[in-house]
Amino acid sequence: MAQVRELAQAGRIVVVFHSKVYDLTAWARFHPGGDLAVMHMNGILLLILPVLIPIHHPFSIHPVTNYITNWLLNTTCKDATDAIIAYHPDWVIDKKIPHFCVGELASTERTVSPKISQAYRALDLKIRDMGLYQTNYNFYIREVCKFAALWVAAIYLILRYPTFYGVLASSVCCAILWWQAAFVVHDAGHSGITHDSWTDMVMGISLANFFGGLSVGWWKKNHNVHHIVTNDVEDDPDIQHMPFMAVTSRLMNNIYSTYYKRVMDFDAVAKIMIPVQHYTFYILLALGRFNLYVNSIAHLTSKDRVPHRFLELTGITVFWIWYLSLLSTLRATPSLIVMHILVSHMLTCILHVQITLSHFGMDTSDVENETFAEMAFRTTMDVDCPRWFDWFHGGLQFQVAHHLFPRVPRHNLRTLRPLISTFAKEHGLTYHNYEFIHGNWIVVRQLAKVAQEVSSALHKEN
Repeated sequence: MAQVRELAQAGRIVVVFHSKVYDLTAWARFHPGGDLAVMHMNGILLLILPVLIPIHHPFSIHPVTNYITNWLLNTTCKDATDAIIAYHPDWVIDKKIPHFCVGELASTERTVSPKISQAYRALDLKIRDMGLYQTNYNFYIREVCKFAALWVAAIYLILRYPTFYGVLASSVCCAILWWQAAFVVHDAGHSGITHDSWTDMVMGISLANFFGGLSVGWWKKNHNVHHIVTNDVEDDPDIQHMPFMAVTSRLMNNIYSTYYKRVMDFDAVAKIMIPVQHYTFYILLALGRFNLYVNSIAHLTSKDRVPHRFLELTGITVFWIWYLSLLSTLRATPSLIVMHILVSHMLTCILHVQITLSHFGMDTSDVENETFAEMAFRTTMDVDCPRWFDWFHGGLQFQVAHHLFPRVPRHNLRTLRPLISTFAKEHGLTYHNYEFIHGNWIVVRQLAKVAQEVSSALHKEN
């Protein structure tokens, strides 16, 4: 590993897979999941960090300069075999990756895979044999028919019944459409429908951009990093919501975000918002979709390489044309326009609750020498519900199974859950599985705990 570490520190993007070393430097920027996902595979993110950041906030427990320097000195390379198996289809592993092989680890550098990794790979083979990676296209045909019905209903109700109740019903249809369509867009972002990255991406754009006004590319870049470094305070953008929310009091330390490439300041706004975050949590989630519009446009207009930029921008333009045209039919009653916008957008907070439920109440510790499977169980929560209620959660309430096997179509995740539960018992892992209300309580309890810690620290500071 010493030579691999030297390559990394020299500026090369290298990963270790089945004891072979792959140099992905030239190709990383073209990776469908984004270059950051590749960099995080073996802890070489030092490539994008400044060596020193001369910022010393008075409230910082550990100055940022010391944190960054220490991080660079202790960066180590790790085996990425399990993660690569989880996120890539066979054709990528068999035909694409071998082109980037630059050598093998010396026999003295090789280590026997932990038993839990061996068991994880064995479980992956079992899942393949069970056919759980196979897509049931009838499921997606039904989903598309549902979305079409909701879209037509949303338009018809406004045009036919431009009254309070007609507009209210239309806004509810829009909210359900955007909420439920997000699950299919999620599948497309994981190449979990046709299992072809380009095809699934275009399908995702067709739904998210043209019918929802959001960027699949932004979500995919964000989400792939989240999967690789789940609940890592410095690296996972899904838990980086300063200055409005903090899932751990460590965020008081002005931590540097490797995703946003900036320091997450514990500033004056944070000092106001974090101590009351358990009260404002659901209010902020209700406004979440408006923030997604901003993130989408920022991503698509950035100077970074953005695959499908033109198609995505076209889709968002078409969305605003049809949506604003629909609302313009109510121009004689502006209050109904405002109601439609607020109700349709704020009802989608159900989706944001479901997203945050999976990780906000879970562990955010830095754990060394942790396997891919161990990380998934430690950082992820499942939601227990009867089969008939799967539609509400989109089948993605089985987040542990999804994090372990992200390419398994979500309509197969319920079948996979008993195998996951057995796996946890056999290897002494805690399987966090709670009912929806209990899961919400766990999240709010964690937010309240952090709020109290921050309040106490501020009180001492003053």
